[in-house]
Amino acid sequence: MEVTPDELAKKIVQQYQSLPDDKRLLVAIAGPPGSGKSTLAYPLTDALNSKLLHHPPENPSHIEQPKSLELAEANEDQGKNDEIAICVGLDGWHYSRKELDGFEDPKEAHWRRGAAFTFNLTLYSDFLKSLREPLSRTNGIYFPTFDHALKDPLISKIPITSRHRIVIVEGLYCLLDQPEWKDSTEQFDLKIWVEVDKEQARQRVLKRNFEAGIVADYKACEERVNAVDMANGEEVRNHRVNPDYIITSIEDHPFSREAFSGVPQ
Repeated sequence: MEVTPDELAKKIVQQYQSLPDDKRLLVAIAGPPGSGKSTLAYPLTDALNSKLLHHPPENPSHIEQPKSLELAEANEDQGKNDEIAICVGLDGWHYSRKELDGFEDPKEAHWRRGAAFTFNLTLYSDFLKSLREPLSRTNGIYFPTFDHALKDPLISKIPITSRHRIVIVEGLYCLLDQPEWKDSTEQFDLKIWVEVDKEQARQRVLKRNFEAGIVADYKACEERVNAVDMANGEEVRNHRVNPDYIITSIEDHPFSREAFSGVPQ
């Protein structure tokens, strides 16, 4: 079912309001590289908090550095006060560069970083299972984030607590319908897919990766994006579970706080 950002926020709130008192609502946002998963997920989290708290969150999730369509960063203080919703990026479960050095083919592992096998699926799965525990049984749940400057995971500054009743997880493989990932996919109550034109996504990823200095020059960046990122995109397109909702990302219309202006507080 195709929805707008406003409609999606309202549907999540409706499902949350019917949630048992001792449970969390888990929401997955997936899509190919460059689709706008993070640029949807963080403003969506803020819109949910604004709606449920009747005031803007004191520690918003949504910080973009730079302010563009290509990159969204999480606020390390998100969820610190009375926020109900919190957003988590799958990128935190990347194997570190040191761990990739220990792979059977380290050169291939580093080159293909971002492919499904370069994520620590075991720890990610354990994290989702911990969120499924009754709130009365869980203490603070810390989770890995991805530091783009260090190019490696770091543990979150703020844990997920019993106050955080809505957890949004955004990432490439959140809806992957493959034997090693499907069990994790099935942990989610709501599954959202972000659709995007393939060439538009490619151009976004090229710009993002080149500016991030992932490779030495633009030609090498193109080679890697075509061989790795676009291949990963085809994998998640061809092997995904059916989403509950689809949102289409359109050029020059980035997801932002303004996209949720129709969500009443």
